[in-house]
Amino acid sequence: MKTKSESKMEIKNEELTVREWDFKKDVEKVSSLLEVVFENELQSKGLSVKAFFDEYKALLPFLKFLGIFSSNFKHSLDGFVIENQNEEIIASVNVGFALSYWEIAMVATHPVYRRKGLARMLVTRAIEHAKNLGAKMCALEVLDINEPAYNLYKSLNFIHYDSVTRKKLEPKNLEEIPFIELPEGYLLSEIKRNKKTNQARYELDLRVTPEEVQAFHPVNRKKYHRPILIRMIRPVARLFIKMKSKHWTIYKEDKLVATMSSRVSSKEGSPHRIDLMIDTNHRENLVEPLLTYCLDYIKKNKINEQNTIIELRSSETEYVKVSEKYNFIDIETMHLLGLKL
Repeated sequence: MKTKSESKMEIKNEELTVREWDFKKDVEKVSSLLEVVFENELQSKGLSVKAFFDEYKALLPFLKFLGIFSSNFKHSLDGFVIENQNEEIIASVNVGFALSYWEIAMVATHPVYRRKGLARMLVTRAIEHAKNLGAKMCALEVLDINEPAYNLYKSLNFIHYDSVTRKKLEPKNLEEIPFIELPEGYLLSEIKRNKKTNQARYELDLRVTPEEVQAFHPVNRKKYHRPILIRMIRPVARLFIKMKSKHWTIYKEDKLVATMSSRVSSKEGSPHRIDLMIDTNHRENLVEPLLTYCLDYIKKNKINEQNTIIELRSSETEYVKVSEKYNFIDIETMHLLGLKL
């Protein structure tokens, strides 16, 4: 029997089924599809789809609990799939709530079924799904060299508002990274999550985020002033996803000028990660020492030989120059597109 969320379509005498995805039922088939479609990207990053879904599975109990207080948490990984007559999933899309907007991701069509309008159908369904749940905006990423997908999203009225470059440091190069001291006058310490520090982090984010980006992704105050419930659950959640992390603040003359974090993974197929946020006026002094500081933390705490990933706004040349100095390699450049609903 056809469910309310299920529909049929026909391509060259083959009947296809379009329906909402069921995480428990579909995760293995969707994983197999994504491994085929994104094979090159996954290999270059040292990622696995299974590791990603395993992390999400570990977080499910917390998301269900938080869903008691906000229904948005119930929709962190919604989606749609298309099945062929053999019940093989041949196309998929995920759409989920991400704090202040809805993100469309993992748009995938099996190579045999491409150029038949399946991606357009699924993305349109994802947009309508988010809109029906109160979304004000949808955002997505597309690889800079994927011109067909880019043109598809533009035809659906998405606007290109930013680009980010992801780079990786291979394990063999981690041991060679030197430790660079901070310049005189800067004070580095582990983050103190209090009202004053959270406000300073929010103001720093406002200063470093370009206006054209904020038009689609306004710096969200809630990101830095999260409810006590989420703050209590976060450390427990990290244990479940096997991620050790450390966060630091950097001040000069009582003004917050940078934050940074290192996330050390102990799970195969899930890389270490570095995040830097530095005031424009201090980047020349701070990018290199902060990058080496984060890498030194990973070096001392790593268990597995994983890639280290850093994501940089493509226009931020200071970050790009220093990361390349320390043998970070380009993985991909992604265009960020947004659709206001």
